[in-house]
Amino acid sequence: MDKSNTSLINIECDCNKPIFEGRECFQCGIPITGKPLQFDIDGEKKDFCCFGCYLIYKTTGLRGEEGTAVAFLGKFGFGFFLSMLVFMLSTYLYGAHLTPDDPQAKMFTNFIKWIILILATPVMALIGIPILRNAINNGKINISTDLLVALGSFSAYFLSVYSVLTDKPHIYFETATMILVLLTFGRYIETSSRAKASNFMRTLMSLSPDKAVVIREGKEIEVKPEEIKVGDIVKITPGEKISADGVIIEGKGYVDESLLTGETKPVFKTVGDELFTGTTNIDGVFKIEVNKPADDWTLNRFIALMKEIRSSKAPINRITDTVAFYFLPVIITIASVSSAYWYVNEGFEKALIVFLSVLLISCPCAFSIGAPLALWVGLSEAMKEGIIIKGADILEKLSSVKKIFFDKTGTITERNLTITDIYLNDKDLKLVCCLESNSEHPIGKSIVSYCKVKGLECDLEVKDIKVHFGYGIEGLVDGKKVYIGSKKFMEKLEFNLSKEQEKILEYAEMEGKIPVFIAIDGDIKGLILFGQKIKKEASKAIDALRKLGINVAVLTGDTKYFADVIRKKLNINEVYAELLPEDKVRIIEEVKNKGLTVGMVGDGINDAPALAKADIGIAMGCGTDLTRESANISLLSDDLRKVPLSIILAKKVKKVIYTNIFWAFIYNVIGIGLAVMGKLSPIFSALAMILSSAFVIANSLRIKNW
Repeated sequence: MDKSNTSLINIECDCNKPIFEGRECFQCGIPITGKPLQFDIDGEKKDFCCFGCYLIYKTTGLRGEEGTAVAFLGKFGFGFFLSMLVFMLSTYLYGAHLTPDDPQAKMFTNFIKWIILILATPVMALIGIPILRNAINNGKINISTDLLVALGSFSAYFLSVYSVLTDKPHIYFETATMILVLLTFGRYIETSSRAKASNFMRTLMSLSPDKAVVIREGKEIEVKPEEIKVGDIVKITPGEKISADGVIIEGKGYVDESLLTGETKPVFKTVGDELFTGTTNIDGVFKIEVNKPADDWTLNRFIALMKEIRSSKAPINRITDTVAFYFLPVIITIASVSSAYWYVNEGFEKALIVFLSVLLISCPCAFSIGAPLALWVGLSEAMKEGIIIKGADILEKLSSVKKIFFDKTGTITERNLTITDIYLNDKDLKLVCCLESNSEHPIGKSIVSYCKVKGLECDLEVKDIKVHFGYGIEGLVDGKKVYIGSKKFMEKLEFNLSKEQEKILEYAEMEGKIPVFIAIDGDIKGLILFGQKIKKEASKAIDALRKLGINVAVLTGDTKYFADVIRKKLNINEVYAELLPEDKVRIIEEVKNKGLTVGMVGDGINDAPALAKADIGIAMGCGTDLTRESANISLLSDDLRKVPLSIILAKKVKKVIYTNIFWAFIYNVIGIGLAVMGKLSPIFSALAMILSSAFVIANSLRIKNW
């Protein structure tokens, strides 16, 4: 086909197109659905989600030069002033019919018409043309709210110009200009509110310092963080933000890691410890060796995850997107049909009024932004609380959870277990320490910490490590085969307990302690007993869940003795003990088959299968590990109260979304009905449309006060 012969304008609707990957509004930071609007900013093309965002950028100058912002504000203020003059002079025309035979009055009326035309034209140029450009962009008609406004305002304007030139009575300059002024002012307010929804994202972006001091060839040089490479030595002085992830090779002091862990108490760091991007050095002078590329730095992964989350859509969005897609074509059809009816019955003027009113009273924004804005505000609020909800669909599903299973070790109980009894010599204990230094399990970390205090160095060679989920761990340490795990693990390996070891096991079960068996080269050498402390906030968290109407149960691999301790202290009837990972999965699946939405709370390591099987998997203590694939929700801290808190937030978001949709439906049904019946003026219709959008945005922002 010869493209040179195609002069027709293409009609395109971006309402239902997927979010453009990597595209977000230059002003408000919210992901752009459909095709972005592009404007020249300092010689570069920038993406905006709507003209309102472009307007607020230009009028506030938050990202640009103050002079440009003031100049644009002057234009808008000038247009607003002229539209007010047009409105006031138009009131004179409404009374002109009282003196139809007075030649002087008629001459003055004609003079006023020309004055109004002269005053209205700059308003259309300053405020109307940008909206018209959005409606017709690059030769394509974009079916959007801007199209409705452009049709209404410019129809009224050109009809009025024609009437002035031909001495006709149809003068609607005040309608054309006031529509634009009201819409522009309304969008300014709306966009200011929307920008507040993305403040947390901007806060994250600001956590990365603008510069860093790198030591290269013995010299300290200042570079941008993105210029830091793996292996570089970075110097960090007190009060500075950590500019890269790395291991401390020199220095010690306290670091504020509240962003990553949710804990406000500073953490002491010394040689060998790791520092993370975005955290704050309080009082130490550190030199760190960068151990990973920039994309893998903690803060950068956090920001990337945030962008991914923001681009997600909940099932409710599919409904609203569908409504928004068909909404505008239907409205244009209704406006055309109703105006044709009134033209036949009452003439051109009434038909025009009805046509403009129907176009302007309709508000697709209430449908299109009601759900995504509320979801994004909810996700942002969750992140401020250290609750990383990995998608809008997850937030929506979280509100309908009816039953939650908790893992015990590291979840209901403290993550760091306490060694109470050791029935093992130091030589064998060193082998255990070397093997467990490669484990992320709370038991392994407790053993390593104990050995450090005891002065045992974990410096032996470890090979062939194999983790048996729900049982234990094995490996070759200094040439010896070492097995560490539960009684079931020993039975699976067909290792026999001595009578003395059986007595120790009975003692552990009676005291509610966790027994861990150590076997070396086929023989059980001894046991290590661990005491566990139930988290102080566990009782409050579980009571809060019950008040939300959620049933609570505990899944543990421990013995029935400790399960009874949990049952009594936390008043939980359902406590399943001596479970393997596959047993936990089976129990969750059985509950799901009953039609209930199920949540699972665990540490994200040994409970990966159960977290993946549940409708909502919640991983605890993920401060520096945000990418645990098995979990839908990552809690940056170990605070169990975050679990009911996340559900309360999800329920609040759901309530706001359905309120927005209900309002949008009722408003449009009543408003369009009144407009079709000829009961509304175009100016009132434009004002009502703006107020409708403002209501939806303000209602969504109420989530911030949850």
